[in-house]
Amino acid sequence: MKVRMLVFCLFTFMLLPQASQAQMATKKVLISVGDIVDNKSTVWKKQTCDQLYSLANQIVQEGVDVVCRNFNTDIFYDKEFDKIRDQFDYHMRLTRNMDKTVSMDVTKLHRRHETDFKTLGWTFRDGENSKITKEEALTKAAGNFFFYAANESAFKAGLLVNGIQESDEVEYDQKNGLFIDKLTKEPLSINRAYRRFESESERKKNYLRTGVEIGVLLSSAMAIYYKNLVFNQVDFDYGFAEGIEKKLKGEAIRFDDNDKNSNYGHVYAGVMYYQMARSNGFNSLESFLISFASSTTWEFMEYHEVLSINDEILTPVGGYVIGEATYQISCALLQKNSIAAKALGYTINPGLATNHSIDKIKHGDKYASQPDCKKPRWSEISVFVGLDKGQKPYNPKENTNAVYGMDATVVNIADYQKEGKSSKLVTDTAMTKMLVELNGNEGVTDMRVIAQVVAAAYHQKDLGRDAKGQLRGYDLVIGIGSGTAWNDRGTGYKTQNEDFYGTIDILGASAHANIHYNGFNIKADFAFYGDFTMVKSYSLSKYTAANPNALEGQATTIQDKGYYWGMGTTTLAGISVARGRFEVGASAQLSSTKSINGHHRLQEEMTSQDRFADTLTSNKVYVRFNLTKNLSVQLARETFQRRGTINGEFESKGVETRTTGTLLYKF
Repeated sequence: MKVRMLVFCLFTFMLLPQASQAQMATKKVLISVGDIVDNKSTVWKKQTCDQLYSLANQIVQEGVDVVCRNFNTDIFYDKEFDKIRDQFDYHMRLTRNMDKTVSMDVTKLHRRHETDFKTLGWTFRDGENSKITKEEALTKAAGNFFFYAANESAFKAGLLVNGIQESDEVEYDQKNGLFIDKLTKEPLSINRAYRRFESESERKKNYLRTGVEIGVLLSSAMAIYYKNLVFNQVDFDYGFAEGIEKKLKGEAIRFDDNDKNSNYGHVYAGVMYYQMARSNGFNSLESFLISFASSTTWEFMEYHEVLSINDEILTPVGGYVIGEATYQISCALLQKNSIAAKALGYTINPGLATNHSIDKIKHGDKYASQPDCKKPRWSEISVFVGLDKGQKPYNPKENTNAVYGMDATVVNIADYQKEGKSSKLVTDTAMTKMLVELNGNEGVTDMRVIAQVVAAAYHQKDLGRDAKGQLRGYDLVIGIGSGTAWNDRGTGYKTQNEDFYGTIDILGASAHANIHYNGFNIKADFAFYGDFTMVKSYSLSKYTAANPNALEGQATTIQDKGYYWGMGTTTLAGISVARGRFEVGASAQLSSTKSINGHHRLQEEMTSQDRFADTLTSNKVYVRFNLTKNLSVQLARETFQRRGTINGEFESKGVETRTTGTLLYKF
């Protein structure tokens, strides 16, 4: 095997341009050796270092510079390594464990290309039927790594030469040993050629199909719109030419006054636009832009009405958050070996289901348009059903209702929760979370949806095994992204006790930590966002009771529907601790908002500029017991507190308490 590798590399070296060979630098490898069996002793550590020094010199006489050090296995964080890590290209860590196994992981500290490995890991043990000892296996693995480190450029050049015929941008001049830009005919270094080649995505963006599918959605929506003309014409303010002209001039760009369910519909439309684009090969940013363009097209198709500011936020941003969350969840579910998981994945993402069916028939591969979806993801996805016993603030009696929904977390980082140590920036979607919960039989009248997308993040990890073979260390994800939270906790539409608080969390920061220590698994989440909100004023009844003419001159949303458009903030936090079959946890949401005064439909008729302010606070604690690998039971206690004021007065408060028992199925 070693001879074949040597021949391959010598052949590849002959192919390399001379300038590239001159650029090759000696790779520096830091080796850290630790001994959990006897951390204070240096005997095994010194023997291991001596063997690795000798091995490196035997395998490669030049091209690799090895430095070996001891590390303390009793400490959680290796500070000394962080001080010197920038001086090295690779970090090899070897640990002798209490169960007599030896663990080895290698981390590439400075990745030049996207396809460079991040962390590799092995565990060596003596087997009853094994022909070689764990020491011999470790020596072979370490030797192969030293050989690769010394000849990394040669390996990459060989791979590039063999795969260059698949490239649309780079070609290879075998006569002169040069990589060439196909368009400009400019010679490229190996690093530039390799970077160009790996950036050629296997995604094939299906522009035509995306346009057709979104066109069908828009046409169908317009047909429904005019079928319900009697209902919709109350919003007509302009004729055809006047409406288009005023929108282009900016005079007809206003907040509209549609009812709550119409605004829910705009978010769902955004989800459909986004899902169609995403499943046709577009990335998250491109899909957002397509959703925004589709929303704007609809606003001009509704030429009779104002170009709605709120729709241009609800549709593309809400569609992006829920659309990307369902995309990541669906892709994770499709990797499960379960018909139920696949069925749920396609149910929550009909756009993906549609295009997977077309691609399966046309190409024989359902992932033909979006191969990103078949990439493995770390996930915790469960559905639940149970009973909810609670007391609404407007009802002195406790009521018992059915409760059902889905709770999901998907991490789209390749080495998340895998052994090794690394730190990097993740520029694609790093993480998504989503909770959907329905109570009773009232549909969206008693509903909660919370979705979060971490669009880009910094990921740092240090995971290994302790003396008992259990995971020890952490994963940390700090990023920026968007979210949405909809809490509909009252009675039916336009009834006395109707209550809803909806947010589009336009942009914010979030942090997630997953820590393993002494058999405990601790997870913590925190996020803070700036919001655009749609909120039913909690103080409106008190205000109108004190002043029967209070609604005169108000925005039409307040006059007719009792809600307002606002701006505010949302904080989401959660923590859980699990060990064995038990898990306990807590979560909280704090949202606050104030009304936006100005740019409303029929703004010229408004004579009142009252300032509406509301808050929503929810707190939940739970305990969970895992019956099997997939089934769990959970008991939770939760409170919702609503508070509202108008002009700093007429304060109204209400508290809802709930006790919930659920059965969860984890995919």
